[in-house]
Amino acid sequence: MLKRLSEKLSKVDYWKKWELFELFDDLHRGEKLLIEIASKNSESQFLKFKDNYIEELYEIEGDNVADFTRIWEWFTPTKEWETLLSEKGKEIGDNVFRITDQWKRSQDFLIGTKVSLENERGVVLGKSKDRNEYGLIRWDTEKENDIEDWRGLFESFLQAGGQIINQDHEFKFINNDGTEKKVNR
Repeated sequence: MLKRLSEKLSKVDYWKKWELFELFDDLHRGEKLLIEIASKNSESQFLKFKDNYIEELYEIEGDNVADFTRIWEWFTPTKEWETLLSEKGKEIGDNVFRITDQWKRSQDFLIGTKVSLENERGVVLGKSKDRNEYGLIRWDTEKENDIEDWRGLFESFLQAGGQIINQDHEFKFINNDGTEKKVNR
């Protein structure tokens, strides 16, 4: 998908679309915060994270087509950033995760991603026993087990008009994990 987007967008438009200017601003604010805290915190786990963070930041900053997966993993709630910095880095952490999560979900099917296609909304389910890939989509319909198989077809899904939707979307018939909502009768 990155290749397809880059063919249609200028580099500046691509950076604006994915909020990469804002992302790098926040990542550099995070770097300054880590350096400031490191002057008072000599815990080895913290210092190792700080060093890895700074190394990763400057590596992806120099990449022509950056991969933010490691940053996304660090800033996922309850992971390294939140665990090591808690409230001190909350604002930066929330924004970095929001931007990288949006970017990551646009790369491939990820479990729990909310999607739409042809006026239907659904959620990507976990990997199945027979194949180690995401892409089974449970649609938000009254039908029991309304599941469609798009495994290995992320590009085709997008070309067919599929989209990643707002991850705060509330489903009518299913829960965020694809299970049916309990109906009170």
